[in-house]
Parts: sequence; C-alpha cells; structure tokens
Amino acid sequence: MLLAQAPAGSSGACVSQLGRELLSQLAAARGFHCPVGEWSPRGKGAPQHPALPSPWKACLAHRDLRVIAGLATVPVGIDIEHARARHQGRVGELVELLPETDVRHAIRRSAAPLAAFYQAWTLHEALFKLDSLSGSTHGHVLETRLSRLLPGGDAHAWQWQQAGWTLSICCQCRSLDIRCLPSLPLRKTAGPLCSIDISSPAVMRVDEPTPPR
Repeated sequence: MLLAQAPAGSSGACVSQLGRELLSQLAAARGFHCPVGEWSPRGKGAPQHPALPSPWKACLAHRDLRVIAGLATVPVGIDIEHARARHQGRVGELVELLPETDVRHAIRRSAAPLAAFYQAWTLHEALFKLDSLSGSTHGHVLETRLSRLLPGGDAHAWQWQQAGWTLSICCQCRSLDIRCLPSLPLRKTAGPLCSIDISSPAVMRVDEPTPPR
C-alpha cells in the first residue's frame, strides 16, 4: 500500500488521479506495466486495469487530500476518513445511524465517542468495498454488519487512527501481510466494537525506499 498527500487545492478528480498513479507505481514494483490512463474511471467501483493479472486486485480510498492505494492477491476493502469538527456536536445522531445495538452501546461508553464512531464507520465502508470486490453487492454501506469481525466470522480487520484520521482494512483472510509506505502502526481488531478491543499488530514492511509525493 502507498499513502500520499495531494497538493493543496486539488480537486476530487485530481486526488482520484493521484490514486491511480499510486496503483501504477505499485504495479510496476511487481513487474506489471499498468499505464495510468487505462485504469477504470472514478465512480465505477474499485479500480480495474486490463494489464493487471489475476489474482491481483486494486483497492483505493481517499478523503480530503489524503489517498491510500493498494494491490493484493485477495480482495481487500480499505477506507480512510478525516474527522469533521461539525460532527462533534452530532455524535449521538450519527451513532443512531449504525445498525447494531452492541456497537452503538460501545461507542456511547467510549471515552472518545467521535473517534469510536469513525472506527465503526470506516469498518462498514471497508466491508462494503470488500464485499463488492468479492462479488457481493449491498444497497447501502450500513447493510454490512460488524458482527462479521467476531471470532468465527467471515472477515478480519486492521485499523490505524491518529490526529483525526482513521484507516480501516478488511479482508476475508485471517492473516494479512500488509506492506505499507510510509509505515503505519496498524493493529488487528479483535471484534466489532470499535472502541475497543484491539489486539495483535499486523506485519508491516516497506516495499520501496522512495516515498510517494
């Protein structure tokens, strides 16, 4: 995975373009020639490229000016969110949107309810994208269930949260070798109650010595 910051003032289209440049850079590191202009356009689901061989799949997310892009040999859903000051006064309302009672209760009990809400929300988003890559579709992101992350469930998650940013990664594999540049202290979640229950760190290694722009 590569995490990059777009230049100030970049439009959504420019940020999306940067994400595709990062995907082409990751593909090149694997020996695949995937010209930037041949990635599927934004707004059409997960990026696809005719030159990216099976079983490789692309995943991409961005918020504000921050972009994260990844390639994997299994379906992986990723999401990144940046805290909004206006949400601080709406935490109760936002939590009520979440479909699972246990998750709502855990967030309300949290010492930092807004941060816990973002952990839950990004997990829903990442599961939604994971299911899409796996061939399943939902009508809405909140049709996913975080209970799938419980022991014995069909999904596993890793998260990072710092300075108002939250990143979630979901995969159907119990063990995921995550190589990220720059290195992030991702930790595997031990359950769906976002506030909460964080256990073993993911394996982190850097693919390339040269950071993205």
